[in-house]
Amino acid sequence: MERLTWKYVKELKNKYAIEDFEKAYDIVLPLDLKQCIKENNGGRPGKKLFDTDKTKERVFKTLLSFNESDIENIYTFFPIIQAESSSLVPFASDPSGNFICVKDTRIVLFLHETGAIEHIAESFTELLSRLYE
Repeated sequence: MERLTWKYVKELKNKYAIEDFEKAYDIVLPLDLKQCIKENNGGRPGKKLFDTDKTKERVFKTLLSFNESDIENIYTFFPIIQAESSSLVPFASDPSGNFICVKDTRIVLFLHETGAIEHIAESFTELLSRLYE
């Protein structure tokens, strides 16, 4: 499999930001997701289209940043998503204001206007392998 390229990556200002976030909210993110965030915080994948179990050609816009000063950051959106569904942890957004989330160990798309959830993949690594142009 060819390596995925990322654009607009923002260096983590606190190298323990992910661990601090997990501790503060008593959650554990998947290891593959954490590694990707550490390398590509706030970045946008070169291949960005993906399919869910219900829709085709959804867009992976950007990983949420773990820097509080960045515009699209986890600290802004996590409480909003948690108010809708406490089982969801957002880690990326799409251009329409929807969020790609971890639900248990699976990856899902949360549609903010309806509250619907669409299954994407069984893991973050699987999601990355399914991205296309």
